[in-house]
Amino acid sequence: MAPESIFLEDFGQTVDLTRRIREVLLNYPEGTTVLKELVQNADDAGATTVSLCLDRRTHRGDSLLTNSLAQWQGPALLAYNNAVFTEDDFVSISKIGGSAKHGQASKTGRFGVGFNSVYHLTDLPSFVSGKYVVLFDPQGAYLPRVSAANPGKRIDFTGSSALSFYRDQFSPYCAFGCDMQSPFSGTLFRFPLRNADQAVRSKLSRQAYSPEDISSMFVQLFEEGVLALLFLKSVLCIEMYLWDVGESEPKKIHSCSVSSVSDDTVWHRQALVRLSKHLNTTAEMDAFQLDFVSERISGDEAKRQTERFYVVQTMAAASSRIGSFATTASKDYDIHLLPWASIAACISENLSNVIFNILSFCCCPNLFSLSPVHTH
Repeated sequence: MAPESIFLEDFGQTVDLTRRIREVLLNYPEGTTVLKELVQNADDAGATTVSLCLDRRTHRGDSLLTNSLAQWQGPALLAYNNAVFTEDDFVSISKIGGSAKHGQASKTGRFGVGFNSVYHLTDLPSFVSGKYVVLFDPQGAYLPRVSAANPGKRIDFTGSSALSFYRDQFSPYCAFGCDMQSPFSGTLFRFPLRNADQAVRSKLSRQAYSPEDISSMFVQLFEEGVLALLFLKSVLCIEMYLWDVGESEPKKIHSCSVSSVSDDTVWHRQALVRLSKHLNTTAEMDAFQLDFVSERISGDEAKRQTERFYVVQTMAAASSRIGSFATTASKDYDIHLLPWASIAACISENLSNVIFNILSFCCCPNLFSLSPVHTH
C-alpha cells in the first residue's frame, strides 16, 4: 500500500479576509454609523453605560509585542461599556457573519457583521474584557506569528507575565477602571486611528482618520443622542470624553441619558427581550413615558436640555399574518425574526411649533429601522 501522504495534500475553499472586510465597509457608511454599532453591541450585551473617548495621546513604544506595532500607539478612539464578554461573545466577534446573535431574535446586531465597521477607522482593533486582551490583524502585517487562519491574538494578561514584558503595549488600555493587572469588569475597545501613510498601504481602507474627524462624529452623535437611546433595551447613558496630551485622565464633553430610572422604566424597556421568548396567541401592547437629559460640557459650564417621549410598542400575535411569516422563517430557513414595532412621540413642553416629533422603529423582516416623521 502506498503511503497516504502521496495522495493527500491540504486543499480547500478559503475566504480572503481583507476582501470580506472591504465588502462589509461598502454596506456600512462612514461617520456615526461606527459609533452607533458600538452602542448597539453594548446594548445587546446588557450594558447600561457606554463611554466613548477620543484619546489624543501618543504612547511609548519601547516594550511592544513587535516593533511594527509602534506606529499604532498614537491617537485612538476608546469605547467602554460595563458588560463583560462571555466565551460565546469571544467566539462571535472572531467571526464575520457567524455571530451567536443569529439565533437570538431580540438582538439588533446583524449577526456579527456590524462590529467590522470599525475597520473604517483602523487596521488594528483591539479590546480588553475580563482577563483577556484581544488584538485583530486581518492583514497579518503587524502582530507576531499571525496567519490567514488565525489573524489575531488573545492574551490572558492576568495569568502571564505579559504586562511586565510589554508594558508599553498594554498601558493604553489603562482607562475607565481597567488597570491591566486584575480582571476587568467591563469591556474597553481601542481603535488606533489610521493615518495618511498607513491608509496608502492598507488593504482594508484607503481612508485616513484624524482626531478632528472623531471630534466631529462626537458632535453629530450628541445631536442624535436621544434618538440613539430611545429604543434600546439596556443602555441608559452614552458619554463622550476627550483625553488631551499631558492630561492624567479624560474630560467629559457630552452626555445623553435616560433620567429618573426606575424598576418600572427598566421593565418597559426590556419588553422586547421578554416577549421574544415566545409568540402569544394574542397581540401584546405596551406604553410608557421616557425622560432624557442631554449635557454639553465646556470647561466649568454645562448646558443641559431635557426631553420627554411617549413610547408605544407592540408584538403581533402568532396567528397574525406577520406572526406566521416569522414562525415559517425560523422553522424552514433558520432566520429568526420578530413581528415587533415601536413608535415614539416627543411630548416635551419646550417644542416650538412642532406638536409631535414622531419616530418609528420596527423589526420586520430582519432589519431594524429608525425613521423620523414630523407632524406639525
